[in-house]
Amino acid sequence: MIKLYYHPISFPSLGPVFAAEAMEVTYEKEVVDLQAGQQSSPEYLEINPYGKVPAMKNGDFTMSESAAIMRYLARKAGSEFYPENIEAQAEIDQWIDFVNHHIRSAVARVQFNRFVAPMIGADIDESSVQTGLGFLKSNLPIIENRLSENAFLCGDTMTLADIALIAALEPEKTARLDLSAYSKLSAWLGTRRTETFYTNVHSHFGAEMGI
Repeated sequence: MIKLYYHPISFPSLGPVFAAEAMEVTYEKEVVDLQAGQQSSPEYLEINPYGKVPAMKNGDFTMSESAAIMRYLARKAGSEFYPENIEAQAEIDQWIDFVNHHIRSAVARVQFNRFVAPMIGADIDESSVQTGLGFLKSNLPIIENRLSENAFLCGDTMTLADIALIAALEPEKTARLDLSAYSKLSAWLGTRRTETFYTNVHSHFGAEMGI
């Protein structure tokens, strides 16, 4: 049985969970209690030596990194979310990299300083917030334009690239992101959040923690 280790407000770790649901992979999920330091426990470090989420265990095989886990799940399932065609894979990989490097990393800056730092009593770095918002202002129009031309990032059907985008923008509310300028993206996200793969996980980001 595949087991996915995640935390509900670690939005990178939600990618594999959404992917497993969307591809109807049989799996178990286990929350790693980050506040209690479970990610640094000897038991967890045997699964992920880097002490982060997400991680995956399938029998004796373990791995980490969100995108890598999603690809593994898709190959294991023989899913069209990551088809065998090498050009199709390359397009999906391109968008996953774009999302992770230019969207998710920027959201992470804002999310940490506007939500996580106050919660844990850490200093707030407003310059990091502004850097993140600047990256989003530069890169979200590329996503908006793409979704104006296509139903999904790679054409007419959902792929792992779309799952990566959904996970990257999960903290929209907690990070107080204003996506109103991106009408296509906002509508697209709203629709995805009504679909079974999403609602099987939660009603909204942070629901598990009463946020």
